[in-house]
Amino acid sequence: MSNIDTARSAYEAFGRGDLEALKEMMAEDGTWLTSDELPLGGETHGRDEIIGNFAHLPDYWSSFSVEPEEFIDAGEWVVVRGTQRASHNGDSFAAPFAHLIKFANGKIARGEFYSDSAKAAKVLA
Repeated sequence: MSNIDTARSAYEAFGRGDLEALKEMMAEDGTWLTSDELPLGGETHGRDEIIGNFAHLPDYWSSFSVEPEEFIDAGEWVVVRGTQRASHNGDSFAAPFAHLIKFANGKIARGEFYSDSAKAAKVLA
C-alpha cells in the first residue's frame, strides 16, 4: 500500500470512529503535533497516547470531523488539505486545514495538524 493509500485509509478509519484500525496504521513510537492552545494539544508521543487523545475528542466536541479534499505525495511525507468542522454547546466552526504526515516503514510516524486554532478556541470558550 502506498503512503497516499495509507493516509486515505487513516482518514476513513478516523471518520467512522474506528480507532483500532487507525492505531494499526501508526508507528508504535509515532508523534502527533497539534496546537497547544487547544485541549489535547501539543506534542504527543506513542501511538497509544495519540489514539487515547483521539478517543477523548467527544469530551470537548459534540461533533468533530476532518474532511480531506486533496492528498499530495511528497515522498516520505503526505500533505493532506481539507476542511475541519466541529461543534460545542450549540456553536460551531469550519476551517481549512493542512496535515503533514510522515511515513516510516509503511506506518504513520509523525502527524502535524495545522488549522485555525483561534476559531476552535473561540467555540470552546
